[in-house]
Amino acid sequence: MPTNMSIDELVAVNSLLIERETCLADLSHIETTISDILGQLYPFEDPAVELPSNKKGKRAKATKQPKAKAAPKIRRLKDGETGYRVTLTEKCGAKTHDLLDFAPFQKLLVNPLPHHRIQSVATLDDTLNVADTLYETP
Repeated sequence: MPTNMSIDELVAVNSLLIERETCLADLSHIETTISDILGQLYPFEDPAVELPSNKKGKRAKATKQPKAKAAPKIRRLKDGETGYRVTLTEKCGAKTHDLLDFAPFQKLLVNPLPHHRIQSVATLDDTLNVADTLYETP
């Protein structure tokens, strides 16, 4: 098969090849049934071309995709903790954000925006002081 086929062409060709194999399987079943009725092999001629179903070659192994780096899991707030403090580096410097919910920032740990990178995540106590550091950039 040509290697420069589009995805649509490849799907169409593969669909037709599958249909062809189905027809050949039906033909084989018909020939077997005729031979069973006659009690002996009927002298059917083999097709002039080699059938893909008769080929027994090694299949190419799929290339392994590198596993995506998993985001560090930021835990829920414990008793006595009131929020999260996230320190980001942006184009113009470091900024600190105090949040009640960390979920909107979770994806930024693995896939940061071009000019935003999370430097640290900490929990805050009732007086808005850092209670526990959950994540720091290595």
